[in-house]
Amino acid sequence: MRPYEIKAQRGREVALETPDFLEQARQMLSRGIPVAMRMSGSSMRPTIEDGDIVTIKPIDENPIKPGDIILYQTRFDTAVIHRVVRIDRGTSERVVITRADSSNQPDIPAPLHRVLGRVNLIERGGEPIRMNRPRRRLMEWIESRLNRLRFWGKR
Repeated sequence: MRPYEIKAQRGREVALETPDFLEQARQMLSRGIPVAMRMSGSSMRPTIEDGDIVTIKPIDENPIKPGDIILYQTRFDTAVIHRVVRIDRGTSERVVITRADSSNQPDIPAPLHRVLGRVNLIERGGEPIRMNRPRRRLMEWIESRLNRLRFWGKR
């Protein structure tokens, strides 16, 4: 299915900051229609560069997992596209913890029901690009394995 490109009434491209973006995206994604949009900013560098086109698909039967890049609505009713760090149990419901790839600090937790979709395609210059995961994740995995080996080596 070809993604629907959300446009402003006068034909301009819509950005995350556009007032009607959240409502339009929610409507399209709830009907199973993917949404494509041009990104601006550098918070998701190097995975998503300024000017890249991202396609967001509705959340399907595959649950959200750490490493996914998602579109969600913050508690301040703004749209954010960031990477999932982990999913936790909040005070009364499950929350998703996200972080921009170029940041060291996680975002404010968002309830899982505020997740609108998952980025499944990034295009740069008309060519699809690989959705790589930050190297930190690999280094954390290697470090955890080394710590386990050290633990068992001391016994």
